Amino acid sequence: MFEIDFKFCEPFRLESGADLLSLDLRCSIYGQLNHEKSNAVLVFHALTGSSRITEWWSEMLGVGKALDTEKFAFVCVNALGSCYGSTDAKNIKSVVTTRDIVRSQEMLLEYLGIKKFRAVCGGSLGGMLALQFAADFPDKTEKCVAIGAAPLSAMGLALNHLQRAAIKHENGVGLARQIAMISYKSKDIFDANFARQPNRNGENPFAKLEDRFDIAGYLDYQGEKFVERFGVESYNVLSKAMDLFDLTDAEIQKITAKISLVGISSDWLFPATDVRDLAERMKSQGVNTDYIEMNSTDGHDAFLSDTAQMSKILREIFATNRHEQARKVSNYFS
Repeated sequence: MFEIDFKFCEPFRLESGADLLSLDLRCSIYGQLNHEKSNAVLVFHALTGSSRITEWWSEMLGVGKALDTEKFAFVCVNALGSCYGSTDAKNIKSVVTTRDIVRSQEMLLEYLGIKKFRAVCGGSLGGMLALQFAADFPDKTEKCVAIGAAPLSAMGLALNHLQRAAIKHENGVGLARQIAMISYKSKDIFDANFARQPNRNGENPFAKLEDRFDIAGYLDYQGEKFVERFGVESYNVLSKAMDLFDLTDAEIQKITAKISLVGISSDWLFPATDVRDLAERMKSQGVNTDYIEMNSTDGHDAFLSDTAQMSKILREIFATNRHEQARKVSNYFS
């Protein structure tokens, strides 16, 4: 892996009409670009991720893995508004959209010498960005893989609103993270891991009002840990970008890439039915689209945690020759 920091010194106009006086982008590349720069795959990270793919997809990226660095060079850029090297939300006094983020990343193509990506892919917010890229730059990718991603439902919008409200009223991002963690998991995984057990540190919720069950201790721990690594402003800006993501029929009709939409059976932030409906909508607009479903109890986080199934699906999608492509993903289709 090598990392590059780019600085664009000319103003960058956001979709809102506001101008950034300059633009910083941090880019990580895994694997080697070939001489023609024709083996690049653009990976978009999720809400709180970074350009360092191995920090969140380490079991799927590398030589011989699902994202094979012997075959492809994987490019990931820290999103505009994030707090891991690109222009931070602290320096942005405006709404940022998924269109702004993908347009900023497209600017890097000229500097990297990449004319077209073999694929763009990502999960959650990253999946939204992959779809946005395919719609906005249809001649610059062959495939698009979006995992656990679709325009947010009213429930998803409500959860994001509550997270930003928690930040506003509690003066911190820890409670917002705890709300988010509930939406990232599933009832089954919570029951399996925590059930109705008292907090593992010895607290007794039956004896003291302030003592917690194990699930509460877990959520509090996740909130405390998150405060140390992610900025309040970035959380607000990127969660709002998720809220605003949508594609009109006219935008969908511009897509020329092969689309693979992956739903997760236990996901209630982006229900599999919503992802399947988006696939059907895209098909109705003439887009070559596959729908694949992961049967996992891990909830929305399955694209990060259920590495066995995710690896198998990605291997099939990224198959590069006829022998590999003959191994169908029909078991995942519904």
